[in-house]
Amino acid sequence: MSHMEEHSHNRGIRRQAMVVALSSLLAVSGHAFKFDGKLDGPLRTAVQNIDQKGKSDVIFKTDGPLTKAQKTELAALGVKLKREFKVISSYSATLPKRNLDEFAALSFVKHVSLDGVVKKSDAFTINSSLAIDAWGNNGGKSGSGVTIAIVDSGIQPHVDMDKGKIKANVNFSSGMSVKLDDCGHGTHVAGIAAGTGKAGRDDGRYTNMYGIARGADLVGVRVLDGRGSGTVSDVLAGIQWVIQNRQKYNIKVMNLSLGHPVGESYVDDPLCQAVKEAWGSGIVVVCAAGNAGRMFPVQAHGQSNEGWGTNYGSINSPGNSPYVITVGATKSMDTMTRDDDRIATYSSRGPSRLDFVMKPDIVTGGNKVWSTMYNTSFLFLTYFLNTISTTGMPLNMLGKDYFVLSGTSMAAPVVSGAAAMLIQNNPDISPDTVKMRLMLTADKWAAPDGTPNVLTYGAGCLNIPAALNSNVVATQPAMSPTLVFDENGFIGLNGEWLGANRAIWGSNVNDLRAIWGSGFNPDGFTLLDANRAMWGSSVWADRAMWGSSTGAVDLSSVAITGEQ
Repeated sequence: MSHMEEHSHNRGIRRQAMVVALSSLLAVSGHAFKFDGKLDGPLRTAVQNIDQKGKSDVIFKTDGPLTKAQKTELAALGVKLKREFKVISSYSATLPKRNLDEFAALSFVKHVSLDGVVKKSDAFTINSSLAIDAWGNNGGKSGSGVTIAIVDSGIQPHVDMDKGKIKANVNFSSGMSVKLDDCGHGTHVAGIAAGTGKAGRDDGRYTNMYGIARGADLVGVRVLDGRGSGTVSDVLAGIQWVIQNRQKYNIKVMNLSLGHPVGESYVDDPLCQAVKEAWGSGIVVVCAAGNAGRMFPVQAHGQSNEGWGTNYGSINSPGNSPYVITVGATKSMDTMTRDDDRIATYSSRGPSRLDFVMKPDIVTGGNKVWSTMYNTSFLFLTYFLNTISTTGMPLNMLGKDYFVLSGTSMAAPVVSGAAAMLIQNNPDISPDTVKMRLMLTADKWAAPDGTPNVLTYGAGCLNIPAALNSNVVATQPAMSPTLVFDENGFIGLNGEWLGANRAIWGSNVNDLRAIWGSGFNPDGFTLLDANRAMWGSSVWADRAMWGSSTGAVDLSSVAITGEQ
């Protein structure tokens, strides 16, 4: 057998094994794309658990406002209502676990999701970095006249973000705090999106510490507590406020550098429903992909992803929504160009769990990013003081105003700033056209060995000047497409996404390689081999897609260290 024949034979075996594993999983799960019944995955597990003591925090969907009679039925089951989310016709509530079945059986309860934990998507602070700037001269565009909502841990006033720039600061966090941002995460994210760099210029040593859209305004929407954690209902309340106040503050962009692992289809996920409503109201929604891209806790020789293994299917919610712009993180190789930049090994990979939405949409710098610091915040006190060098100085701090964080949390606001520039350039532009222009003009990427991978790089690396010069227009929703699998193990696009001449999103782009790069073949492409199996013994973020020993989905998100 020749080398080429042997390679083809082995590839055929791998495809066959993938198909067998997929078929087996589908048989276990019963349905590939969503859980049957009204309860999401975590709540289904709670119902099946013999020990049903305690209470469950839930978010449930209805057909409209609850009537007095319906509220009486809920009260009889021990349901205590907490918040109403009119934008998605839902309520948050708490109830005894033992009553979950009866609660879900109520005819006016359409779907029930766990009101789980949502966390920031940064990694730990690291030791050194190159500063990022606003990508040079962008035709005089700075995001002026556009407001970016930072749905996060709040924004603490900073020299780079004075009261004139921060149009509002509101708090929906369940955590108790007297500060605007005692975590420090939201302040750092806001500085990346729109910091003016004034503190650096005043200091005289750091002249390029401005954010991407330094002319944009900000609103701080606090949904995370002092540790960077919150509940789904906290985030829903924040998103609802943004939608309701978009015209008052001219909010055109919303940044969500937070999330939780996917526990149900985006069709039912409350966060995904909320960001869809925001998108439909005319707001560009930018989400961090998540930091679960590593398969193994330690590096192993010969494994993919620089030895960490590649954790496919690790995109966070609400980044799994096909409507939003989901952003992965790249890392600089400490040169002055982007030519040798690489994907950050922790950056979460697609496709989305359960729905197989092709994600991320785009990648950009998110590793070792300098930005605005609140110097009595949790991040400062916890991470900074652990990096004191032998000289007695923190290694990730510039003066009293800037420090370094890593993660897809830091990549998302780069894209939010870029979106603000596009909107300033064309105030009537739709969110779909913003998404399309950013993806179409991205620098197409591949691994150092030349291997393309749309589930790692999406459409490629953000190129702001090229996006500003683009004139393409989306004439239908620019939804990220879903993937399908044929009997030979090929991965391809769901045919419903392809129109005449293989166009997508109603544009005049009829060659999909223009969006996702030369390695993309919509009729079938292979991204996974036996050592990077999506289905098999080592799968997904919780090591099991469906039918695991527990069936549970952990709705917490553990940050990992940045690239050294």
